[in-house]
Amino acid sequence: RDFDAVRDMLADGVRLELVARARLSGRKEVATYFGNYSRVRDWHFQPGFVEDRPAILVRDPNDPTAAPAYFILLGWQGGKLAAIRDFRHARYVADGAETFVL
Repeated sequence: RDFDAVRDMLADGVRLELVARARLSGRKEVATYFGNYSRVRDWHFQPGFVEDRPAILVRDPNDPTAAPAYFILLGWQGGKLAAIRDFRHARYVADGAETFVL
C-alpha cells in the first residue's frame, strides 16, 4: 500500500490502460490512478508473472489462497515503470491465464 514509492518509479512517459474503462498517459495523469486503489480494500496484491510477463496478481483479501481475481501487467524500461495494464474491469481475462506467484 505504499503508492508514493510506486509513483516515484513512474517514467515520465508512462502509459496506463484500465482495460474496458480508460487510458491515461504521462507521469502526472497516471499518478492519480493509485488514489483509487488506496480508497478501496477489496484487494490483496502479490508480485508474480502472467504468461512470463511481470505482473501484480490481485486476490480477494478474505481468501488469499484463491486464484487471482484479476491482474495488472507491468512494463519496465530503464528501471522505471513505463506501462501499466490493469484488468480490474475485465476479470474474464484471468480465466485460464498462466500465473506464477513470487
